[in-house]
Amino acid sequence: MSKITVIGAAGRVGSNAAREAAGCLKHGDELVLMDIPLALNGLRGIAIDIKDAALTDAMIVATDDRKEIAGADIVVVTAGKPRGPGMTREQLLLENSSIIKGIGQDIGKYAPCAKVIVVSNPMDIMAYVLYKSMGCRPNQVTGMGGALDSRRYRKFLAQEFGCKIKDVEGAVVLGAHGEGMVPITSTVRIKGKKPNDMEKVEEAGKQAVVAGKTMADFGASAYFGPAPAINSMVKAILADTKEVIPSSVLASGEFGIKGIFIGLPAKIGKNGVEEIVEIGITPAEKEKLKDSAKSIRRAMEPIEGADPNAN
Repeated sequence: MSKITVIGAAGRVGSNAAREAAGCLKHGDELVLMDIPLALNGLRGIAIDIKDAALTDAMIVATDDRKEIAGADIVVVTAGKPRGPGMTREQLLLENSSIIKGIGQDIGKYAPCAKVIVVSNPMDIMAYVLYKSMGCRPNQVTGMGGALDSRRYRKFLAQEFGCKIKDVEGAVVLGAHGEGMVPITSTVRIKGKKPNDMEKVEEAGKQAVVAGKTMADFGASAYFGPAPAINSMVKAILADTKEVIPSSVLASGEFGIKGIFIGLPAKIGKNGVEEIVEIGITPAEKEKLKDSAKSIRRAMEPIEGADPNAN
């Protein structure tokens, strides 16, 4: 029997992630939708709607009680505040860090063996905060960012080359989940071959970097797109597929980076992060990845407990 808890499930990202997760569960399994007391009534309605949509035999529970985390195999964390008018990035970082710290402490208390997928922004830093506050092994915590960014990159590559998405392979985005992301160009293959027109590859990468901002400019935000990306990680853990998925993980020297959570190729299985895979990238791409790591490190400075030795 499997138990998945989604914290922040009343929000758009959380509810869509829960809907996707419901499709992975069977009779005897449990999906817990968790949010703050103010959102509980709406959350109960979401639970009914998800049950209808998934037609699952799994039990779906709506709650505001953190004790219901107990026994969870997987916890998906989407909780956090959006950036409000007049709020600086540092203020948002500190507010969400406080929220995530409390969640991490509760997961550590009630489900210390759970595998945690952090989605809350700024994601790489929130994954670090949750890891530190949960007091767990590094493999238990990962962040969802690269999975979504890589899906976008693959889509844009197909558009640039006028081919089907299934014809695109090696679309990998590493680094920070944000403006510092690094679309890897050297691994891209179109219909099994290295593309001749690298300008199109570069253009697809640029579009992937600004995809979130593009939606924001239209007054929208991403909540459909993240759900299947999150679910790819959920399925990899439940089925122990050991699929390599770009994920925010605690680097310990891979690609010359250590001490921070950053998007790297990670083999995901029943133990969470089974292995960080050092795929072959060019020296220039490696330098961009190191620069991305530095940007995360700078952004982490307001957070107490940040590793002073991180590269």
